[in-house]
Amino acid sequence: MSQTNRARYKYNPDEMSEDDFLSRFVVRGEVFDEIFEDLQAADYSVPNQHHILIGQRGQGKTTILRKLKLAVEKDKKLTKFLIPVKFAEEQYRIRELSRLWEEVAEYLQIEHEDIFPDIHDQLEQHFEDENYHTKSFGYLEKALKQSKKKILLLIDNIDVIFKKLKEQEQHRLREILLTSCSFIIVGASTKMFEQQYDYSKPFYEFFKNIYLEGLTNTECIALLKVIGDRQQTKKIEQIINKHPARIETLRRITGGVPRTIVMLFDIFIENNGNAFDDLMKVLDDVTPLYLERMNLPAPLQDIVDALAMNWDGMLTKEIAKKTRLASKVVSAQLKQLEKHQIIDSISTGKNKIYSIKERFFNIWYLMRYGRKKDRDRVEWLVKFLLSWYDRHELESKAKSFIKTLTDSHQNESYIYHFGEALSYTGLELQTEHNLKQSMKNYFNENKSSFAKQVSQSDMETLAQAINLQVKGQLEKAIKLLINSKKESSTILALIATFLHRHKDLKKAEKYYLKAIESGYTGALNSLAWLYFENVKEMDKSVDLIEKSYKLKQNYYNTHTLAIIELWAEDFSKSYEHFIEWLAYDDAIDNETDVIIYLNLLMAKGQFYQAKEFFEIAEYQLKERYKPIWYALMALMQDDFPHEIKKMGSELKQTVDEVLEEINELKHKYTLAKTKKLNKQPKNSEPEKP
Repeated sequence: MSQTNRARYKYNPDEMSEDDFLSRFVVRGEVFDEIFEDLQAADYSVPNQHHILIGQRGQGKTTILRKLKLAVEKDKKLTKFLIPVKFAEEQYRIRELSRLWEEVAEYLQIEHEDIFPDIHDQLEQHFEDENYHTKSFGYLEKALKQSKKKILLLIDNIDVIFKKLKEQEQHRLREILLTSCSFIIVGASTKMFEQQYDYSKPFYEFFKNIYLEGLTNTECIALLKVIGDRQQTKKIEQIINKHPARIETLRRITGGVPRTIVMLFDIFIENNGNAFDDLMKVLDDVTPLYLERMNLPAPLQDIVDALAMNWDGMLTKEIAKKTRLASKVVSAQLKQLEKHQIIDSISTGKNKIYSIKERFFNIWYLMRYGRKKDRDRVEWLVKFLLSWYDRHELESKAKSFIKTLTDSHQNESYIYHFGEALSYTGLELQTEHNLKQSMKNYFNENKSSFAKQVSQSDMETLAQAINLQVKGQLEKAIKLLINSKKESSTILALIATFLHRHKDLKKAEKYYLKAIESGYTGALNSLAWLYFENVKEMDKSVDLIEKSYKLKQNYYNTHTLAIIELWAEDFSKSYEHFIEWLAYDDAIDNETDVIIYLNLLMAKGQFYQAKEFFEIAEYQLKERYKPIWYALMALMQDDFPHEIKKMGSELKQTVDEVLEEINELKHKYTLAKTKKLNKQPKNSEPEKP
């Protein structure tokens, strides 16, 4: 059997052999037991309780229905009189109630010919009878009573059938179920349908609803252990033993939906696109259902679109901003979407966070409506990759993926989606550029339309942004980088730097932190400097620059460390690091960096230490920076009254300006306005913007 077929059998339990099916029935046991125990305990001489399983596609509803069928057939008591009738998942022919009974009769005549050799033929003889539609069930029930049999009717997508029935037929079916002891129905539906929650409808609170939630972590592990071949099982065991947190990641990203768990796991443990091809086929298969689900009023469609395209949860105010709808309108519509089980919510105190309930529907939506050359289209896959692999593993995965592109038999859709997703995970610049070029070359060689859909590499995006910045179009450069939705550390750091220059300090801080998180140590120094410039977060600034310095000393972080230690009044360390910085080539010629340190030193009242620095013969700071020296002498003229007299008159205005700058620094960086130094080092490193 090919890999594709084997994977497909995993998703359709009705196509598996009975032995394979039973060996893999390791989850949903409690739900099965609840229904089966009801069937065993039922009094079949009177009408009974009917059940409906409610859960997303892939939650295991079809699996439970088949398990019930097999269990009834093997139960010594039930099998004597109860015949399970299970239709195919889609029943397009059942458009009216009489067709339901005809399908039951046809099933019995084919599958139980020894008991019902001509039951459908007998029913067919009455097709032309007057009032056949109302009498059809009576013909069927008569045959059931004569044979002393009863029917367990297992109906997948029962909501679709109910939706096709006219209200008069729904009332007729309700009457049959209330009065006949010939049938028990166990149905399955992807949602709670209108007939169940609208008190004016025939089936209001009629069925016993059993809701299928996502699998727990334990259930997820049990499922993964039985789904694969020997090689896959070995890989699964390694992951469970060495990286158990990844199983939880898989469970969360899929919403705990069994089928989605299986498909996504296959994609990541296989070295080819077969599993991804299966995913695409299943996405195609569910398109009619999901298109019907989107048949909603315009405001509801707008909200679903906003949530689906965002992937992660959103607050009401965020949805309102995205959809341009009033918050009150959004709140009312969200209640409707929750009622229809299209979205879920998590309470966070006064507010709620909303997201698409069925993650597989969210994947379908992104794949279908995500714009080409846009991260949105593969956001679900990006999230998975970032959760499943660390940065080193992502680099290895990308390089391995590039090598596979020499194989001319690769699945093109897999190459495009997987390659695009990898490119958004923050790979090293050169690796990501090589990946994009390899994808384009592969598609061009195979004359594939995907060649035009490959987004530009981070290198290309950076070059474009820098070119805009050089032309003085800083806002356009920032917008270009942010809209690229790239997570490489270099792009994040450049966004932060441009925002810093643009004086958008709050956003600059946000992107410096993201760059640090992505592994760009240079942002440690830049963020520490941003805090210093704006006299905020002194403790964090110290922690950041100390981490940067410990990781790797350089010209920039040594100077920043000396400055920030001076700000924090850790004077002895600051003096030590300033001397260390002066030893760097050309340091003493960098006027801006020398002046800020000496002026801040004097603003902190460290006049004698400043004098010592000026008098170090090796650096000749007194000759190089005369206005700063005479400003110091003006401040120390009580101790050195004759030195200030040596100043030429041409320097007076400049010295006055230096003294004014020192006074401003004194007021700006006095510790009375800042938090006490907390010497608990954290993380940090880059260059000042």
